[in-house]
Amino acid sequence: MPQSLTQRVVNTFVKGLITEAGELTFPPDASVDELNCDLRRDGSRRRRKGAAKETNNVLSSFTVADSEVTTTGTWFNVGGESGQEFLVFQKGATLYFFNKSDVPFSANIETGTVNLATYEVTGGVGAANAKCSFTSLKGALVVVSEAINPIYVEYNNVTEAVTVSQISFRTRDFDWQGDTTTYDESKSSPSIQRQYDTENAGWVAPNGDTALSAYQSANSSKHPPLTHAWYAGKNSSGAFDAAEWAKVYTGNSLTGNGHYILDFFSKNRSTASGISGLTTEVESSRFKSVANFAGRAFYAGLNSSKNSDVILFSQLIDDFYQLGECLQQNDPTSEQISDLLATDGGTIRVSGAVGIKVLYVIDASLYIFAENGVWRIEGIDGVFSPTGFAVKKITDVGIVDAGSFVVADGSPIWWSKNGIHTLQFDSTSGRPVENNLTISTIQRYWDEVPIAAKTKLISTFDPINKRAYWAWPKEGETVESKVNNILVLDVPLKAFYPWYVEDQGTTTDSIIGIEFFTGFGAAASTFDVTTTNGDDVITTAGDDVVSIQTAAVATGSPAIILIIRDGSTNKMTMGSFTEDNFLDWGTTNYSSFAEAGYDFMGDLLLRKNAPYITTYMRLTESAWEGNETTGYAPNNPSSMLVSSFWDFKTSSSSTAQQAYRLKSMPVVDSTNLLNFDYPESVITTRMKLRGRGRSMRIKFESEQGKDFILLGYSVLGGRNNTH
Repeated sequence: MPQSLTQRVVNTFVKGLITEAGELTFPPDASVDELNCDLRRDGSRRRRKGAAKETNNVLSSFTVADSEVTTTGTWFNVGGESGQEFLVFQKGATLYFFNKSDVPFSANIETGTVNLATYEVTGGVGAANAKCSFTSLKGALVVVSEAINPIYVEYNNVTEAVTVSQISFRTRDFDWQGDTTTYDESKSSPSIQRQYDTENAGWVAPNGDTALSAYQSANSSKHPPLTHAWYAGKNSSGAFDAAEWAKVYTGNSLTGNGHYILDFFSKNRSTASGISGLTTEVESSRFKSVANFAGRAFYAGLNSSKNSDVILFSQLIDDFYQLGECLQQNDPTSEQISDLLATDGGTIRVSGAVGIKVLYVIDASLYIFAENGVWRIEGIDGVFSPTGFAVKKITDVGIVDAGSFVVADGSPIWWSKNGIHTLQFDSTSGRPVENNLTISTIQRYWDEVPIAAKTKLISTFDPINKRAYWAWPKEGETVESKVNNILVLDVPLKAFYPWYVEDQGTTTDSIIGIEFFTGFGAAASTFDVTTTNGDDVITTAGDDVVSIQTAAVATGSPAIILIIRDGSTNKMTMGSFTEDNFLDWGTTNYSSFAEAGYDFMGDLLLRKNAPYITTYMRLTESAWEGNETTGYAPNNPSSMLVSSFWDFKTSSSSTAQQAYRLKSMPVVDSTNLLNFDYPESVITTRMKLRGRGRSMRIKFESEQGKDFILLGYSVLGGRNNTH
């Protein structure tokens, strides 16, 4: 009986890795397994380029020890200069700064550094062991971590000097110290706590103390009930009258307080009031996150039983001393001016929040990411003011680590204890709704990431290619800051795909950070050309010879910078995924492969074979290399091996075949090696696949040192009308 033939064409192999589908329900255009491939904007799938140091890279003067904590951030509008950005690199207890404007990026280190140990908190984990959080505000950099007193860093664009100042935090005292259930009664021989509360409610100099004396003279030296302000008892001449004051009935309501201003981290009420014996309230933890919102600094992340849900926000910043002025300017107990101003600072309690890790501004709202959920703070008509705002809980899905947090074109993405999540905004109401990105895509892959690794994530977002990157260490890694595993999310395609950066055999280079550089691929720099002896090179006409270099990156390639620890010296430098020989660190092969989904060719019952598969690959060669003596070969060669798996087998049923086959090449023009003159831009190869079964899947894989760009493929399947 003759075979019946069926054809399947795949031209959008771009859905990435899917682990959450069965063999019989696997979606088209996705991969069962893959590694080190790159999904492209045009629908093709390419082998990722190798990790490499940048051209003319410079090693730092400092080394990064195996045990040292590192992290990175960006300082925007440095020194108030629009567009000027610094990479902030934390190495243990030291901050270094690199200007992002020129290549090589690793050469642009600033002379000024910050010694975080100077601001270390006694009894904390140590400045060298806690990752910092950064935000930029009015040209300065605000720095916090759980181990240091918050600081701000300024940069002088003329002298290039870096100056550091510690932020002093002041808040008004709205906490009652005594038993407020008795405060609607006058009190003989009051406790020191009641005395303090009386003064903090306004019965204090310059007029409240006179009123207190007058009240006590008329009431057998008792302290007054704290139900209304002292000035409620003024008579017609403006003097306090105890009898008039007693006529005001307020029941058991408490009056306002907050006269005294205290250091938030060490509330010494005795020093403030002069009443000895009061216990100093010490907050030993420090902020883990900081954000610039509505012209103010917001601080959160205290590891404290009392203040874990507290967010402090500064006054509207006109001067940097206000960074710690988290208080109402007017005395709330004042008779004349007690109003809360729109420019004031203050405190917000996010009820129920535990372990706040990230503050981030999206549109006109401040989002709070804690271990047990996400909240947002928003103002009236989109304008935050201490006189009018709302705190709303969005979801119970919290964040596992601050390092997992990225924002992709206005949408936050974070890792929880159960998966990777984002917020989607309703087009009508603008209300954010949590969405789990992994539950239907790569949940099993995500579940296999070790729990310890999920607390060591580093991440960034590439807005050019709309991709989010998360990186974490391999299991058993002994270098604290090193990462090998990378998960990429292509946001427009909603596709995940994994990478793995291979180690060299010994003293391997390694990635210790990833950052997006705004000018990557755009900034041109001029370098003086010298001989190996350091002598300047000039032309015969006496003109200086220079080299103009650009941090070039091809469209669709990762527009991120790698922070690299040099394997030989342990010094820091920079690089990217730009190695054209497709070897990590220039020497080490890595496997790139993608396994297509299960193909039943029309039914689940009959056995089939695939007489032919046709692959379509983009030509990558563009010129000739070599000479008459050694011979010529095309540059940037490609190679792709194709094999098949039948009937759900885990091992290949066929020998891998070369799918990238160039036709007979033209004669090389030795006078113009750039004239490659190949007649086609797409390499089309037809192959016969051996094997048969009820289902088939195809594997595409790399060959050492060679590229591939797979545009698509088609399968001609044959089946007999018998089992």
